[in-house]
Amino acid sequence: MLGTPPTHPELLDYLAKRFIENHWSIKSMHRMLMLTDAYQRASSGAGELFEKDAANDYLERFNRRRLEAEEIRDSILAVSGAMNPTMGGPGYYLFELERVEHSPHFEYHKFDPRDPASHRRSVYRFIARSQPDPWMTTLDCADSSQSTPKRIETLTSLQALSLLNHRFNLVMAERMAERLANDCETKGEQIDLAMQSIVQRLPEEMERDEMVRYAETHGLPNLCRMLFNLSEFVFLD
Repeated sequence: MLGTPPTHPELLDYLAKRFIENHWSIKSMHRMLMLTDAYQRASSGAGELFEKDAANDYLERFNRRRLEAEEIRDSILAVSGAMNPTMGGPGYYLFELERVEHSPHFEYHKFDPRDPASHRRSVYRFIARSQPDPWMTTLDCADSSQSTPKRIETLTSLQALSLLNHRFNLVMAERMAERLANDCETKGEQIDLAMQSIVQRLPEEMERDEMVRYAETHGLPNLCRMLFNLSEFVFLD
């Protein structure tokens, strides 16, 4: 037999039996799995088995992961207030299409991320398989020209630089700063709203004081750009 034996063979038998009883419904199986205690655990809940089960084969905790490229883009659109929730319909380009008469060129660097038509979920974007989006590729977006049952996850300095300096992030940081300035009067209130939106918690007093000083020195858009790079935002715990 190739590979390692299952850790819970009885559980596999039970799940197979339930799958048959529910008329092979994948949706029903997903619902049952997602309601389990094991599925809903956090990555920080390591207990006695941590040293004995470093690979987490027994699912004592959640395996911390970075958001996928599409999830990062959609999350930035959502927290900045730019997200267009329109569903269905034709897709949109994230590039300027040139020389279509003989050999199309997909010029990603010429695209303006302020274009509201592109502020929809990433699932609706037009994908050029011969020349994928460089920013999405940097964030480990899957190669659409081949089957990818499981995506790779890397951590590189290029990803951090892209999340800081790509024009999309710069534009969305400005958009979020405008939203904060319109909704809140004081810097402290703006930072509370930003943290609540981005990481679903209020900042600690020391964090708030440091961010107020940063925003006063470098401006609110630069603070938003920094918040887009927080591990709490980019990673799922």
